[in-house]
Amino acid sequence: HNKTWDLIACVWTSASFHTRGERRHITDNVDRLREWIEFNLLVGFDHVVVYDNTAAQSDVEGESLRPVTDLFPGRVTRVEWPHRVCNNRPGTGDNKGERSSQYAAESSCRLRFGPHAEWLGSFDIDEYMTPMGRYDDMKAMLRDREEEKTKIISFQSKRAWPRLDYLEDPALSHFKDDSCRYGCFHPKVPRNVTFLQAYNCNKERPPRKDLMPAEKQIYKTDYVLLHFVHYSTITQLSVLNKTETKQAGYNWKQSYRDPHTKVSDEENWATMLHSKSIVYDQTSNHENGCKNAENGVCKLGFPFPEGKDRSHGVVRTDRDFVCNCFVNKKIEEHWVPRLEAALKKGGGLPRAA
Repeated sequence: HNKTWDLIACVWTSASFHTRGERRHITDNVDRLREWIEFNLLVGFDHVVVYDNTAAQSDVEGESLRPVTDLFPGRVTRVEWPHRVCNNRPGTGDNKGERSSQYAAESSCRLRFGPHAEWLGSFDIDEYMTPMGRYDDMKAMLRDREEEKTKIISFQSKRAWPRLDYLEDPALSHFKDDSCRYGCFHPKVPRNVTFLQAYNCNKERPPRKDLMPAEKQIYKTDYVLLHFVHYSTITQLSVLNKTETKQAGYNWKQSYRDPHTKVSDEENWATMLHSKSIVYDQTSNHENGCKNAENGVCKLGFPFPEGKDRSHGVVRTDRDFVCNCFVNKKIEEHWVPRLEAALKKGGGLPRAA
């Protein structure tokens, strides 16, 4: 326990980027990073390491994330990381894309900074690791898990939906053209609203069952020897042969399952809010799609009222939209106000125009 930090976060990001297949251009990363760093420090991360990939993504000479990272002296380390993604094809099909630059950045952070921290996690800036239940600090939750001999904690993932009521008025950016024949708008989070609050609407109440294979982990750096995006691929235990495993007091099985890994109890330990941005084409014809209870396609969030859920049949808002998601009360009533206060204190809310 002579390490510099108890808990650190690593992130590979840039001022803007194109999604897989070059389908969409995301430009809100600077605002997102400022809020995400503030939130991580608020919930107990000791340090954040930012691998800045802007030089590989931007055509603007000299552009970087330094104006954001410099706001947190001693709490954030920025690593210039100009290495390009080898290919950015979609993650489906026979010739899948891969984020080589991101994978290398994750390994670099684990090797360079991991030895100086007890626990480490690599995330994206749209992923909020949020203490739940009686916990107000991620380190306190991890200390309790460590007493249970847990060395890896997995956080389940499912994309949250942005609540229409917390987005800029759609009429301000509504348009129709060949790419959006039925009408679209640009879903922008207003300057005085946090991304955390805007996207606080999940399809299910916890504990969630309908999940994506995209969990993230926080792990003991002395135990995990190799980590790859979502998984601890090599640990101190997995490298042992049959004889060594038995000598260490563990049962030997051909199919390895790590005995020190637990999935986070997202009601009582911590949850991950995945606030992945939606863009204009995902709002197509939303007035009809989000009101059609039978076969409408809707990527916007309309929360169920307190005490209501899908067992009550189709529940609608006062504007006739179909309710489709649930607000996390602790995030809404506890973490959003604390984040807003921290951002205002640091001059980060309202955001710059």
